[in-house]
Amino acid sequence: MAKKTAKNKYFGKDHHRKMVQAVRSRGAEANLLNRKRIIYGVALVFVLLFVMLFRLAYWQIVRADDLNLKAAEMQKMDTELEPVRGNIYDTNGKVLAQTVMEYELYGYSQNLYKDKQLTDEQKEKNVADLASLTGVSADTIRKRLSGEENLVLLAEGLGQETIQKAEKQWNDNIVVRTKMTRSYPNGVFASQVLGAVTDDNSGRIGLEYQYNSVLSGVKGRVIRTTDSQGNALAVGSSRSYEAQDGGSIVTTIDEVIQHYVEDAIAAGMEETGAEAITAVVMDPKTGNVLAMASTPSYDPNNAYEPADKSEKAAYDKMSDSEKSDYLSRMWTNPAISGVYEPGSTFKLVTAAAALDSGTETLNSHFYCSGSIDVDGTVLHCWVDGAHGDESLTEAVGNSCNPALARVALNLGKTNFYNYIRLFGFFEKTGIDLPGEGQSIVQNINNITSVDLATMGYGQGIAITPIQLMTAVNAIGNNGVVMQPKIVKQILNADGTERETIEDREVRTAVSEDTAAKMREIMEYYVSEGGGTSAYIPGYRVGGKTGTANIAEGGSYSEQTVASFLAMAPMDDPQISVLVMVTRPKKSIYGAANAGPIVREILEQSLVYLGVERKYSEEEEAQREQSEVTVPNVTGLDSSAAIKKLQALGLKTKAMPEGTSGSFHVVDQYPKAGDKMTSGGTVYLYSE
Repeated sequence: MAKKTAKNKYFGKDHHRKMVQAVRSRGAEANLLNRKRIIYGVALVFVLLFVMLFRLAYWQIVRADDLNLKAAEMQKMDTELEPVRGNIYDTNGKVLAQTVMEYELYGYSQNLYKDKQLTDEQKEKNVADLASLTGVSADTIRKRLSGEENLVLLAEGLGQETIQKAEKQWNDNIVVRTKMTRSYPNGVFASQVLGAVTDDNSGRIGLEYQYNSVLSGVKGRVIRTTDSQGNALAVGSSRSYEAQDGGSIVTTIDEVIQHYVEDAIAAGMEETGAEAITAVVMDPKTGNVLAMASTPSYDPNNAYEPADKSEKAAYDKMSDSEKSDYLSRMWTNPAISGVYEPGSTFKLVTAAAALDSGTETLNSHFYCSGSIDVDGTVLHCWVDGAHGDESLTEAVGNSCNPALARVALNLGKTNFYNYIRLFGFFEKTGIDLPGEGQSIVQNINNITSVDLATMGYGQGIAITPIQLMTAVNAIGNNGVVMQPKIVKQILNADGTERETIEDREVRTAVSEDTAAKMREIMEYYVSEGGGTSAYIPGYRVGGKTGTANIAEGGSYSEQTVASFLAMAPMDDPQISVLVMVTRPKKSIYGAANAGPIVREILEQSLVYLGVERKYSEEEEAQREQSEVTVPNVTGLDSSAAIKKLQALGLKTKAMPEGTSGSFHVVDQYPKAGDKMTSGGTVYLYSE
């Protein structure tokens, strides 16, 4: 038993020794691991410290300038100052578009009311003075200044005088902001010419777009140093850059003639049932556009919907994409952008080219059997029968297709294309309106004899209305083509002249002698040919009609563009008129649809321009039977004036456009004592 015990005792000592050694070994390993952990930890701390020091050095040294700049920016308030957009005037200085400016007054509540250094008496004085100056109640001013915001709106719709008083009294404690609204006093008047602006008062279409850089001006700025709450610092700096107001433009548009045009085409819409009517009035000797209008139209004060009630009802039912397409068409000026086949009005160009080149004379004769065979293709005249034998003058007067086809064939394509170029049909006119269209003329190398013949009477070539007007105006200007323009002067913001846009001669299309002969042909057409619907007793009117079928789906439809281009007086042309009636319902011809409109515009405009009538004996006898003397109605109530004029068979129109109800007549046109034909219109002007 004792022996066994000794053995166990021995075993225990050896085990204990081994256990101690094992523990010591594990302890050494743990110490080594801990030392490694400490080393790694210290190393990591040093790395992080190095990175922090590096980043600190980067921000303090490398990015120091950027940080200073950002800090400065955070301590500044930058306020934009809107310039006043310039006006658009008619040729006589009447405002067609203007900017109505309203001022908004903001105040720093911290400086005006919440600053602890202000006494109650000072606070209430600021409130009372602001209320008295702006017309806003003291309770409202106090409530706004005592709110959480620092920069608060105190009043809006203020005038410049009020703002100047506020700035003088409170200086940097207030901020003034302007709210600009573009206003068109005459509503839909001349909308396709004037155009409209975007929500941020930038030109979108028309003259507003074309001359945006002139009209818009340059924004100003006010920069103030502030604290973190946006409060202006007493020791901070303040810099101000004044806004530069926009310049103004003076157009060639005559407001009176523009009214004549718009009234005439509005009546024409009712009479013809047309889809649209476009009219342009120009001075053939200068290229100045005196009036330009199209229907349907829009009000540039609200350019995002049609002005016509029925059109507006249809517009409201459209999808978004349909509305977008409709607005695009509505904003388009067809007199500038529209490309169409001119039809018989182009016969003037063909005849002028033939006379000038010497291939024809006024005594040249043609025989119309009702058609002409060109290389196996039969081209028909517009009449069912035949014109028979006719001179060149009579051929144009009859608007004979076969005769003018023969004239073009006799010219030859090289000659014909040369005159097309001289009259300007290969290029845009350069009129100062956006969106001018480009003509479509076949390549000379590809045309056949049939193509040449049909172009002779205005088919197979597509041009813009302004191109046609510019070309035919050369006939009234002794053969010289003038560049059309719609702005004649640019003014500085203070009204002084910046630039005068001079009349520009482009080139000579035909000789003076040829132009004189063509004026004879045009006058013959109105007095004895197919254009008698534009005949005006006492005035020598010349012109030419056109009836062009509208191309649809690769062929000609039964729908037409009926046009009439006229000029007067033909011995000394002062005015030219083009009227285009699209898809008329009652008749397809230019004489029937556009003729009465042209006559109305011409007669009123010639009287207004002071062009003297020269009656023949026959005309004088007829005139005495229908002419009346305009009575003096200035100073009367409008209802009494209307009755007095109607009793003489005269019509009346209140001015400015849109005037309604009874008013005091301050002026009239024509003036008292002037002679006019019964049925004419007297314009009555309100205050």
